[in-house]
Amino acid sequence: MNKRILPSLFLAILSSQVFGYEEEDLDKFLRTNQCVNCDLALAELTGRDLSKASLREADLFGVKLSRANLNEAELVEVNLIEADLSQTNLRDANLSRADLWGAILVGADLRGVKLDGAVLDYADLEQVKFCNTSMPDGSFRNDDC
Repeated sequence: MNKRILPSLFLAILSSQVFGYEEEDLDKFLRTNQCVNCDLALAELTGRDLSKASLREADLFGVKLSRANLNEAELVEVNLIEADLSQTNLRDANLSRADLWGAILVGADLRGVKLDGAVLDYADLEQVKFCNTSMPDGSFRNDDC
């Protein structure tokens, strides 16, 4: 193998493990508010206005979205394992079949959210606002209507 290729390959592998997400996916998402089936794992999106974002089937593992606005966002089948969604506005978002295992949702607004078939195991749901929220088992929560 060429001696120049080996260090470049090593740096590419190392940077993908440190950052997690694909830079071009993040850039595209920030420009268009759409990132279908892309990799934004471990991205820092705290406090951003991402209302009506389309993130269907995206990898958002460990993403930091605290205090973000995801009002009416399309988050169907996304990986939100261990994501920080504390104090996030998710009103009327679609999180059907999303994986929220171990996610932090403390104080999040889930009014009108679709969680049909979502995974909420070990998610921190302390102080979450529920109203007309469809839960993974098909029931509705109306605690804060």
